[in-house]
Amino acid sequence: MAGAARLLLLLGTALPFPLQLPPGPLAVLLGGNLSIPLSYPPAQPPPRIVWQRNQMALADGHLGPNGSVAVAQVYQGRLSVDPQGGALTITPVALQDTGIYTVEVFPLGGQVWRGDVQVEVYELVGKVSVTPPSLEVTEGARLAVLTCTPMRGTITWTKDGQSLDQDPRFRVSAGTLQISWPERNDTGSYDCTVSNPFSNGIGIAQIRVYYGPDPPTIHISSDRDPEPQRYVRVNSTVGLSCRAPSDPPAHIYWSLADASDPLVPAQPDLTLPQVQLSQAGPYSCLASNPQTQHRLRATVTLTVTQIPPGSPSCSLDSVANGTALRFRCSWPGGSPAPSLSLQGLPGGGEQGVGPALERTLSSLLPALSGTRVTCLGRHLAAEGTCSMTPAPSGVSLSFQASLDPGGAVLLDLQCQGTYRPVEITWARHGEPLGPGGRYRVSTDGARLTISNFTAPQDLGGYLVRCQNPLGSQESNLTLTGPSISGWSLAPGSEPGSARLNWVVPEGSVVTGFWIQVQGPPGGRAAGEWQTLQTLGGATRSSTVVGLQPQTPYSFRLLPLLGDQAGEPSHTQTLPSASTLGPGAIAGIVLGSILGMILLLALLVLLIWFLRARWGKQEKMPLTPPGTHQHYLSCQFPNGRESDPVEPPAPPSGASLRCSWGDGNLSFISYEDHLRIHGPPASGPGCPGDGRGPGLPSLASGQGPRTARSATRV
Repeated sequence: MAGAARLLLLLGTALPFPLQLPPGPLAVLLGGNLSIPLSYPPAQPPPRIVWQRNQMALADGHLGPNGSVAVAQVYQGRLSVDPQGGALTITPVALQDTGIYTVEVFPLGGQVWRGDVQVEVYELVGKVSVTPPSLEVTEGARLAVLTCTPMRGTITWTKDGQSLDQDPRFRVSAGTLQISWPERNDTGSYDCTVSNPFSNGIGIAQIRVYYGPDPPTIHISSDRDPEPQRYVRVNSTVGLSCRAPSDPPAHIYWSLADASDPLVPAQPDLTLPQVQLSQAGPYSCLASNPQTQHRLRATVTLTVTQIPPGSPSCSLDSVANGTALRFRCSWPGGSPAPSLSLQGLPGGGEQGVGPALERTLSSLLPALSGTRVTCLGRHLAAEGTCSMTPAPSGVSLSFQASLDPGGAVLLDLQCQGTYRPVEITWARHGEPLGPGGRYRVSTDGARLTISNFTAPQDLGGYLVRCQNPLGSQESNLTLTGPSISGWSLAPGSEPGSARLNWVVPEGSVVTGFWIQVQGPPGGRAAGEWQTLQTLGGATRSSTVVGLQPQTPYSFRLLPLLGDQAGEPSHTQTLPSASTLGPGAIAGIVLGSILGMILLLALLVLLIWFLRARWGKQEKMPLTPPGTHQHYLSCQFPNGRESDPVEPPAPPSGASLRCSWGDGNLSFISYEDHLRIHGPPASGPGCPGDGRGPGLPSLASGQGPRTARSATRV
């Protein structure tokens, strides 16, 4: 053992007086000095003293001024005893000096004082090592052993920095650590610490415990399915992962349900894109550990499902010449097949797994009348139901008229209701109708088709009767010719348009409509009806565009049955667009007010202008002689040059007779001209004179004179 040595001194019991020894434990380093002081009560004569180590005599003698103590031969030169006080000294200390030192003092009188001293000698620890430094074992092996050297002090073991648990599998003996039946959790770093009062050291070793593989587990995932462990749907992307705890990691091998698939990866994860029905089945995962030479396999069943289309379908047939009923439920197309059950039957339900389920009852038929029997279908990924009522109920008739490619009318009478199983018969006016000629009956008997339907030959009452062993029910329908029970006419939302709505009475057979208009009075087509639109028999409203907003139009509707026209509707007239909306009225009123204000302003301006011009002309002098101004010859044919005369102001209300130009003329009326210049000479007539239309004749008074001034207009 390398390192320091430790000296422990243990105090014994002295009789009857105790000896005084240093408190322990004491330690001494190899090669150092060991001194054990001793104190005892005074005694006369000086007592005898004896030192022993592990009951082996070291020294023996008497104490006192003249005392001497003899040392054993083996300690000669290293050991000495103080003859005065009895203290023991060893120099230098050797490893064999370790032990229990006993001192005995014999005073006079036969008494013995005795004490014990524990002495340990230590070396410096030096470099600590653990062997083997790396240990590999397999889980379940009998023993794993680590040895720590040198043992020069106290030895402690830790794992991953933590003290070892009080596990009975761990046993420490001197510098050896033994692990019985090592487990995977024992893998880690083990530290051995050697320490004494003078130094310490640490040694490290690694233990790896190989294990596995554990039993593999397979997990299934899907991008579309909530419970892929139960099922996945066709075209889903499916993932399978295999996990098997192992050290070293296990090698994973897959065995697929589809043995023809060559792409089998040797890895923990397997992906099946757009999985198909053929890929359903068992999938095995093999985990292998090459270190432990162990292999384990796990298997899981992948269920790929195809949801049956739609919902379960119920059917009810009469068999055994109408003495028994066969209830049948089917829901085909699913994989795996759904479970089906019939609920509501006497004596308990019927159930099974497969695409179809049926049950036949030949007794208790009256108890089934009106009873609702339900089929419940359960599939891995869906559920559905259907129901059936054995007795006919809710039977009703409807019809639809159409045109075949040749233009003839086809009439379909359809029977609706709950009537399974059923025998369906048709009649018109009480006379049975069957297939043949113009009549065709569908396979289930629920539809009667009449070809070349005409009025009035095929009009009248039709009856359908549904019956089975549990009861019967019938429905009537009376067909009438094409007609319109009421209609309305209103202006459309756009200018020049009209909106028509009409109603056809129940039972009226119609294949089309004509919208007709009568031309406006005074037009070329006045009184004639013209067809604007041809519509189908299902139409009940239409809009006519392209009308003149200010023109009234008369409309009527003409129902059609093929090429047969029914009674036209009454006539309605669309009035002209004479009414104005509130906005237009407000605009007109506002425009009128503004126009009146503008007109008044123009009138005031005109009066002001005329008054200003009139006043200017009154002050204008006559044209001087020699300025040649000519008046119209039709007024003054005998005109002459006029002396400058200032004519009087024209009387109020005087009107101008004619006008002429060339010059700055003063205003003068015809009467003033006569008063000043006399009447004109005879000449061509002019409006207002006596020689022409519109003028009286004028008398000649003063001879020919020429007027040089007149009013220009």
